[in-house]
Amino acid sequence: IEYAILMPTVWKYVQSVGGSKTHLGLLLAGFSMTRTISFLIVGYWSDRRPMREPFIFSFILGAIGSLLYGLAGGLNSLGVMMLGRLVAGIGAANTTLNQTYIARTASADRRTKLLSFCRGCAVLGIASGPLLNLFLLKLDDSDLCTGRFCLNSMTSAGYVMAIVNMALCLSFMVLFVEPPPQASSRSISYQRPDEIGTIQESKYHEIEEVEEPTAMQAINIVICQRAGWFCLMINFVTGFEMTALETAVTPITAEQYGWGTQENSYLFGAITVLAIMAIVSTIVFDKQKCCSPRLVLVLAQVSLGIAFAVALGACGGPDIPLWGLFTFGGFLVYGVVLQATPALGVYSTMIGDFDKGVFMGYSQIVLGVARILGPLFAGVTLEFHTHWLLMATACAVYVFTPISFPFVWKKIVKHADKGSFSQAEGSVDVDSQRLLKDQSSDFTSA
Repeated sequence: IEYAILMPTVWKYVQSVGGSKTHLGLLLAGFSMTRTISFLIVGYWSDRRPMREPFIFSFILGAIGSLLYGLAGGLNSLGVMMLGRLVAGIGAANTTLNQTYIARTASADRRTKLLSFCRGCAVLGIASGPLLNLFLLKLDDSDLCTGRFCLNSMTSAGYVMAIVNMALCLSFMVLFVEPPPQASSRSISYQRPDEIGTIQESKYHEIEEVEEPTAMQAINIVICQRAGWFCLMINFVTGFEMTALETAVTPITAEQYGWGTQENSYLFGAITVLAIMAIVSTIVFDKQKCCSPRLVLVLAQVSLGIAFAVALGACGGPDIPLWGLFTFGGFLVYGVVLQATPALGVYSTMIGDFDKGVFMGYSQIVLGVARILGPLFAGVTLEFHTHWLLMATACAVYVFTPISFPFVWKKIVKHADKGSFSQAEGSVDVDSQRLLKDQSSDFTSA
């Protein structure tokens, strides 16, 4: 809701305080920038301390940032508006904690389903934003400005979210249930057979464990050996394409079709319906034994390919036909949402018993960087006479995924799947478990 409730009005709000399209891109990118910087902080915090603490802290900052965003209208200050979004971005970093919670509490075979439900809740929030805007439009009919305080459809987006954040803060203090403590990353399944400490006989007959992997060793295992980089790349594509589209669509519809807040609210509502369809498709595919995450990712690439074929063929000139915008946007939204959840589900199983808060933070950082670059790039390219640069760059970002897919095909599987990493990493897990079992048997016999 926090992001979607302001999208139909943010361009008009920026204009009301003397801002330009570039300022629009900076405003949206600033939110993502501070959010991205905070991901690792709250992830590390949640691994070392009760998860309730970073949640509550983020809600408080979210409320402060949203309040500043609302006050910027009465103060007629673009700087206060920017400061509000920067502070709200820090508060919004708690989204990585949702995924960390699922990764720490759910089994590998349930994570895709639960992550889909989690993403579905986010999409419902996105749907609620434009719908709330339709009700908030009525505030423009009444004069509710007193001194530096102004309440209208633009400023109310900040005030509503300040109230929501405080309500979440209070509810977490009472209702939140802490997840189990972070598991040790000394899991034997993450060690190569030649790295596994042997069981040595001593007068106490104790088993000596290998040292806990360093941060760089963990990154090498998850990101490089298990092809976590590919899942992170999908995360980047998802964030860049969606935010670039969201930033560009409001100025385009306002200038070319004369649309206002109400029409844009309906448009963002339609986008949300497509996103919900993609999430439902993900859940349905996950229940089918014949539909692996790889197959869902292939279907997503086909949808994105159709989107960019339309974009390069019909949407690059100075005027974008309405049918072209709808077709391009429809296939783009369906494709990026369809690919996001299975990629994240596979990535969460690659982490294993390493610090889930930190590694899910890496995922959110990549997404955050994309959400910074997307609005910035869209805001700058909208100043040009045509849209070729915007469409061509968005297409170039997309093609990295289908080009890389064949090289990681065997590794894009869930950890719980039969033969998943044993095939991808030369039977590491199976060999390791067999070695441990043999050594344990020898120890017992002795």
